[in-house]
Amino acid sequence: MAVTMREVALKAGVSSATVSYVLNGRSDTMRIAVETRERILDAVRELGYHPNAIAQSLSHKRTHAIAVVMQYPALFSGWSGFINTLMHGVTDSAVKHGYDLMLHTRNAGLVGECGEGSAIEREVAILSDGRVDGALLLRDRNDLLAAELKKRGLPVVLMFTGSEQDEIPFVDCDNVLGGKIATEYLIELGHRRIVHLAGSVSSTAAYDRRTGYNQIMQKQGAEATVLEIASPLSDFLPLLECFEKPKGQRPTALFAWSDDVAITAIRLLREKGIRVPEDVSVIGFDSTELCNHTAPPLTSVKQPIYAMADHAVTLLTQQIRGEAGEMTLCKMAPEIVVRDSCSPLLERN
Repeated sequence: MAVTMREVALKAGVSSATVSYVLNGRSDTMRIAVETRERILDAVRELGYHPNAIAQSLSHKRTHAIAVVMQYPALFSGWSGFINTLMHGVTDSAVKHGYDLMLHTRNAGLVGECGEGSAIEREVAILSDGRVDGALLLRDRNDLLAAELKKRGLPVVLMFTGSEQDEIPFVDCDNVLGGKIATEYLIELGHRRIVHLAGSVSSTAAYDRRTGYNQIMQKQGAEATVLEIASPLSDFLPLLECFEKPKGQRPTALFAWSDDVAITAIRLLREKGIRVPEDVSVIGFDSTELCNHTAPPLTSVKQPIYAMADHAVTLLTQQIRGEAGEMTLCKMAPEIVVRDSCSPLLERN
């Protein structure tokens, strides 16, 4: 049988309330004598007492747990350099701040599946039922979950996506700038036939990177070609068909919205006898550690994924504690990391 607080109190010769004050760090506030405090702690050690976490959470109205909520729960189980680095940053930061993580993998269904807003309502009910103190959200553009959770009083922080509502904190990368940096780098190498392998238009990050690409191509008077390839599991046939055109019409460079898509594209092109970077230059986005181990090593636009995840957790824990955090609307700058997958355009191209 588990030892109770009452048994500790009897052993120490004090009231259960006094034991509670000592174990919750309020002995100084309640002016409990040092010898009484030591007697209680001796009883705790001798009896092997351990506080009941559930009872404590009910008493303090805190679970010391935060939820990590993706748009699609399958992202937790899928292989991705981006998700790996994100979760590394979130986990380290949660440990640092003394919080457990709950991976929210219960799929409440797609919006509109059972009536307008019903999926969001179900998800709000699940997340605000008291099992977590707050939520980190990685959601699609125009998603309503953050705003609805805010209405329920649950602290939230959007990560790797922005918000137009000042009351919803977010940590994001300047993805429009990132799209510009990638495209400008290829332009500087002499490329004009640059194809953008774009993510879903519902993804804020993918949409903004596409916007940056389009702006630079328009500025240069070059024709923008966008192929939507949302993941490494997407259909790459439209890309491969581009290389069946006459040589003077083929792309000389690719800008992929993610490293995972870029790496898959390189593999499929190699299988068709198309060399990188001799025949086509390729640049990705995220610049995770994997980019150093591809063949060739992948040039990529780096967003500080680990630091962004850490800052998102910090903002959330500050909200939970009722503290005013700094940089609650945070957009970090990307930078290009040059490796070996891009080269200057040769005359023969």
